Parts: sequence; structure tokens; C-alpha cells
Amino acid sequence: MLSMDKLAALDLSVWLRSGHEAATRLRVTQPNVSRRVRQALQRFELQLMKRDEEWELEGSALGQELLGMERQVHQMARWMGHAPLRIEGTYWSGPLLLSPEPQGWVVGCCNVVGIEKPLRWLRQGVIDAWLAGGPDWPEPDDPEFTVIELCHMPLHVVVAPGHPLLRSLEPGKPLHWDDVAAFPSLALPPGAYPKVEASLRELGLWNSPSRMHRYRRSLWEGKSEQELAVGYATVLSEQVAGALLRLPLQLPIHSGEALVLRRPWAKHPAIATLTALLRQRLQPLAARHPELVLVS
Repeated sequence: MLSMDKLAALDLSVWLRSGHEAATRLRVTQPNVSRRVRQALQRFELQLMKRDEEWELEGSALGQELLGMERQVHQMARWMGHAPLRIEGTYWSGPLLLSPEPQGWVVGCCNVVGIEKPLRWLRQGVIDAWLAGGPDWPEPDDPEFTVIELCHMPLHVVVAPGHPLLRSLEPGKPLHWDDVAAFPSLALPPGAYPKVEASLRELGLWNSPSRMHRYRRSLWEGKSEQELAVGYATVLSEQVAGALLRLPLQLPIHSGEALVLRRPWAKHPAIATLTALLRQRLQPLAARHPELVLVS
């Protein structure tokens, strides 16, 4: 069996994409993390390869299987209180809801784009919970994951101040989706958020692709501010995204925040404590913004 410190060094380096970030969370030096990662890789005869600026594990099927079994044991140890639990969030939920860091939890970089990586990390036991933005979270009857919904809120279409669509607004003259579809609208890699993507494509939106796999403001809100791109925002993302203005159109999409985790841990006391804390941190935001509706 591999020691918890060695596997934690490996998994945090992969999850956080950085030995420096892993060292910060583990409160050790970066050379210490590098040594532990090498020892863990040697144990399972695996290698770390970087693709699209992300670390991926490669090696034999047997090595991957043994690593998976080890991860499940170590995850159980975390739920038993032998090490901090791990949670990933979004670029808005990180600063708004996961800071300061909840007691007993390690918070990720909160810049992952899309649902594939957080769900894979949950499935593998690399992380223990994911604070996800809706509607792209698992369905209520999903056999593997539990979804604890915290709040609901609408998704808005936003543009930069001075955008031609704002200048074209006149009293008594409605704005149509065809007007909006005439401009480039931000899009993420295919499948990043499949439910949102499908709904926006039906309206002629989601047509200006970005290769962003980790959130970068310059590639998202920055494009809306400096170019003619149409973007999307919720009342939560607006708190950290800058001065974009809503268009007077209602998207047929409702977003929200939800805690996602594997079903075996849904009733754990640590989840009840975390859920209560997140709802407490949402309350002042809901008081200021009535469109944010808390889910009890």
C-alpha cells in the first residue's frame, strides 16, 4: 500500500496541474512533492504526460487498475478524517462560496472549464466533491452521483457597454434573437457544457469558439469587453466578471449551484456541514439579488 503523502502528492499535482500548487496545499516544499510523485509513479509503473497543459497518467492497464484501487482506499481514509477532503469549484464559486476555505477541505484552483474533468476526478476518487454550476450537472436518477441543489438563478445574455445591440435598443422596439445571432457569441469546446450548448445553439448562439480549457478572463469576459462578442452570465458570475451589461432577453435556461459527489458519501456528516456553510454564504447574495432563489 502506498502512503497517503505520496499518493496525495501525485493526485494533487494532476488535479491542480502544478507541483507548486500541490506543495502549497500539502504544506511541504516543491522538491518534496516531486520526490513523492516519482515514488508513486514507480510503484504503479506509470508516467505523467502533459497534453493541452494538463497532466495525464499513462501506463499499463494493470498499473491504472491498481492506482484506482489505491485511490478508493485513500478516499475512504479522507472521509474517516485522516486527511482533508477535496473540493473543486467554478471561477465564481471559488471566491464567493469556497473562500475562506471550509474547515476540513482543500479547495482546487476553481478554473476548470467543462464537466468532464470534475466528473472524472470524482469517479476516480481524486476529489471528493464538486461545486457545480447548472444546468450541466448529473440527473437526479444518476446511479453514480448525488446532486444537492443549493440555489437556482436565470442565465443572462451580456455585452460590453457601448455594444451596437445596446445602441439599437429603442422604446417600444423589441430585441429579437436574430438580432443577437448576427454577432459572434462565445462558445466553449464541444461538449464542455452540453445542456447549455444545445439550448444556445437553438437560438443561433454559441458560434464563436474558444479553446479555453481552464478559465482565463481574457478569453471569456475579456472578449466580450474588447470585441463585439456576446457572452452569458448569472448573478453570481457577474460578481467577479467585470462590467458587462444584460440584454433585455430571457434565455430559456436556468442555472444554479449544486454540490455533486458520489452516492456512497451523500449522508456523511461532513457533507451536511459543508452544505449548511454554502447555504449560509449564499444567503446575503440572495438577499441582495431576488432572482437568486435558495433551495432548502
